[in-house]
Amino acid sequence: MRSLANFLSILAIIGAIASGAFYYLNRQEANNLAQQLQTSQAQLNAERSKSADQAATIKDLQDQLDQSARSLQEARSNITVISARSNQLKRENQRFTEELEMRLDNEEKLQRSLADLKKEMAAQKANSITLEEANAYEQKIASLESTILKLESTPAKPVSPSIAETYGNLKPAPSDANGKILTVGPQSSFVIVSLGYTSGIRLDHLLEVKREGESVAKIQISEVKENLSIARILPGSMKTDPLPGDLVVSAN
Repeated sequence: MRSLANFLSILAIIGAIASGAFYYLNRQEANNLAQQLQTSQAQLNAERSKSADQAATIKDLQDQLDQSARSLQEARSNITVISARSNQLKRENQRFTEELEMRLDNEEKLQRSLADLKKEMAAQKANSITLEEANAYEQKIASLESTILKLESTPAKPVSPSIAETYGNLKPAPSDANGKILTVGPQSSFVIVSLGYTSGIRLDHLLEVKREGESVAKIQISEVKENLSIARILPGSMKTDPLPGDLVVSAN
């Protein structure tokens, strides 16, 4: 009986030792798990912070991309306007050149006429012409010299065709043409309209600018692109300055 009691005491001691060992192991494992949980939480917070930074970076890049797209669109619009103005200046320079050549031709003709008159007067004087005839020739010479001086002092002006002459050279635009003005050049020298090849518009087509049903001006297509065109305002047809947004229709 006493041996049984001793055996049970030993078992109780062993059980207590085992319980303590299990408790120690479980506590150690719990501490490890807590540390792992803290580490995982810290990593999660770091990933969240990193994700937020990446989202902010993506937003900044998107804003930069949008700004670049707007800048590119503005640059394209400026290039179109500059190209239109350059073509307009080339046409004006051509008209100046033609007018200058015409003036030089007229001046050369007057110089030849003056030289012929001087020769004729010298010949007439050599043949003893009357005083009245000599005075008449001198007056003619003075008149021609005055005309030459006026031509030399008069600045060249561009030769602008009349509306009737211009309209006679224009082509009929499609009857269903319907667009609007996108840009107006300096001093209404030209306009850019939202009609191009895809709308059936071709070079020298005649169109009309309208606002609230009233005619503003008539325009002539001078350059055509895929979805827009550049046009000059026909002399004498403009009743008021065109504005962006004005309606552009066929003038037929």
